[in-house]
Amino acid sequence: MLGNFLLGIVSICTFVSYFPQTIKLLKNKKSNNLSISSWILWVISSVSYTIYAICISKDIMLIFETSLEMFFLFINIIIND
Repeated sequence: MLGNFLLGIVSICTFVSYFPQTIKLLKNKKSNNLSISSWILWVISSVSYTIYAICISKDIMLIFETSLEMFFLFINIIIND
């Protein structure tokens, strides 16, 4: 139960942390100050963690949180191009 609560907090923080960057990219259509290599590393990390969550952990909240993070990372990279 505590684990699900903490993963819920992580999910909310993940959403909140990527949302402002996504909005800024959509509004300004400029990504001069973003490091694409950092974003790609975050995607690799996120994909690996999502695969772990699905194949090893099988915890629904962990799968949700890692998928949410991966979604926002991909969106930001797509917008960045």
